[in-house]
Amino acid sequence: MVLRKLDYGEADRIYTLLTRDHGKVGALARGVRRSTSRLSSALELFSQIDVELACGRSLDIVTQAVRLPGPRIGPDLERTAYAALVAEVADRVSEDRHPAEGVFELTVLALADLAQGPPRPAAAWFLLAALDQLGYAPELGECIGCRTPLQDRPHLFSPAGGGFLCSTCAPQEAVRVDAAVIKVLRIMARADIDLYRRLKLEPDLLADLERVLEAQLEHHLDRQLRSLRFLRQMRFVP
Repeated sequence: MVLRKLDYGEADRIYTLLTRDHGKVGALARGVRRSTSRLSSALELFSQIDVELACGRSLDIVTQAVRLPGPRIGPDLERTAYAALVAEVADRVSEDRHPAEGVFELTVLALADLAQGPPRPAAAWFLLAALDQLGYAPELGECIGCRTPLQDRPHLFSPAGGGFLCSTCAPQEAVRVDAAVIKVLRIMARADIDLYRRLKLEPDLLADLERVLEAQLEHHLDRQLRSLRFLRQMRFVP
């Protein structure tokens, strides 16, 4: 899966590839920016490819690449922005030459969903699944402070605490989240993707869902993601 690309020299390009068996791999495609290159059409961002690499001094060299059949993101700004988020998260949680279990499959599924359906729900599903894969999924059953079961009402969310708090335990900086958002998170946590796809998520509920997942992710990655910064700017364009 092609996650990133970086122009190099006059006609070359460096690609970051996510692989099933070898983790994250950097590879140089020589002459790929020339109009005569046969590699450029296969090495599109967010595409799944079959690639042949030759060992180089610091980077492997792309000798052959074929794009595999499957849905494409296409020239759609919103889909491309959410695909960039998926790719950046996959990049951040993957290590060079060390595969992280399930990350490749999750990324492939998320990008396919982004290409075919509403992008925001697909990206939200990916974020929770990625958090779960990393062991950072939020606690959804009980207050993380006093361990009492969460009632069917709004609760406060703490990224630092990794879950929801009752009104007694919540600090001032916690974010208030509606009960409907917690219900959707529970459906997602059960990995019931068919039911999740059938849900009609209103814009306000979806925004709150994104806010919880993005805050949790950025807290545990300990950095702000560039793709999220762009998405937040795009959401507030009148």
